[in-house]
Amino acid sequence: MTANWNETTSALGFSRLFEEGAADPREVTEFFLDRAKEADPDHRVYHLLTERRARAEAEAAADRAKRGLRRHALDGVPLSWKDLFDSAGDVTPAGSLALKSRVPARDAEVLARATRAGAVCLGKTNMTEIAFSGLGINPKMGTPANAFDDAIERVPGGSSSGAAVSVARGLAVGAIGSDTGGSVRIPSAWNGLVGLKTTAGRIPLDGTVPLSPTFDTIGPLAHDVADAAALFTLLNASKSFELEGVDLNNVTLWLPGGIGWSDLDEGVAAALDLAIRRLVHAGARIVEHKLPELDEIDALAWGGGASRLVAEAYAIWHETLAANEAVVYRPVFERMMAGVSISAADLLKSDAARNEIARRYLAATAGVDAVLLPTVAITPPPIAALEAGGPDYFKANRMALRNTTIGNQLGLCAVTLPAGYDAAGIPVGLMLQAAPDGEERLLRIARAVEKALK
Repeated sequence: MTANWNETTSALGFSRLFEEGAADPREVTEFFLDRAKEADPDHRVYHLLTERRARAEAEAAADRAKRGLRRHALDGVPLSWKDLFDSAGDVTPAGSLALKSRVPARDAEVLARATRAGAVCLGKTNMTEIAFSGLGINPKMGTPANAFDDAIERVPGGSSSGAAVSVARGLAVGAIGSDTGGSVRIPSAWNGLVGLKTTAGRIPLDGTVPLSPTFDTIGPLAHDVADAAALFTLLNASKSFELEGVDLNNVTLWLPGGIGWSDLDEGVAAALDLAIRRLVHAGARIVEHKLPELDEIDALAWGGGASRLVAEAYAIWHETLAANEAVVYRPVFERMMAGVSISAADLLKSDAARNEIARRYLAATAGVDAVLLPTVAITPPPIAALEAGGPDYFKANRMALRNTTIGNQLGLCAVTLPAGYDAAGIPVGLMLQAAPDGEERLLRIARAVEKALK
């Protein structure tokens, strides 16, 4: 058994090894199960390891590989799944003790798709309670620490917290998460990963514990763009597509300034300044011009008006949370129960304003390939400073979500790429966002950007 598999091989790297017969899916799966048990004894990363399922799936994948009948590039590759994806017969509480008895009878559609394609389900990763925070703190069921600071336990980013840490710490080859306001991109950025936010409706939500059905999306967290693209095809049940071939000399990127580039932590600003200069050196055309729709959508989402996200979350969960208030993390409870004050009239007015802003944004950006934003404006704070909730928690949560929420509110697709480190060695993410249903084109551009940043 190869002792450093967790450090040296990407998802597609494993695929090549399986194809060549140089690695066995059974041995690789056992390696990652053993590693997860050893490195995560208190279950802060994984809520549950699905050992029996993983071994059976690996056995079948090994047999297909031996007979030359592999079903997908990721056939036999071990993945982790955020604990809001139903898996038949497994407790799936979406990070909440209020749902501790929830046992679905069948798999979520995306898990079923991945299983049919041959991927191995290692287990279910911890998350922010009912996916309602960008920080990843969950004192009720476990907060995995950020993978890049061994001295101070920092927030991992949420809500796909365990998903990101499972990949960054080598406890899975890739991960599947969800993104309603940044929940794939924030933990990816803070843990040095590529994270893809797909267009709402592009990947089915059937069998996924909801937060806000209007904005909920599913996406991968991966070591690089190529892995993210392969995972996207797995989730989307679509054919692979050519990633290479985009020349940055033919790419136009919009650098909008404004709200997305304001109040950056010093280390974030420095890393992204260097990243932009590298893109210019590689030939990318950078358009620096104001994009007022970003500020407008931020004001609408955070300005105290009617939030559809909060309204939908309240409608779905307020009875459950009210009946289990004592076991619900207080900051999540307070944010969700604020939906009681949202009127139907104000919600419709807010919807109309959001749709109009989105229309103008898409018209303004039609001539560029992507808009560039810092994925997260701040570096991850220490867990201990925020766990009790209060004003510091809500301020940090707002800043974590500020830039990523824009893409959800406007109905876009977006990807975050590692773009350097701050002075303390914490990763910084650069986000590219593009028009709806443009994932394939966006990933091809992201691949060219990725090469320029390395």
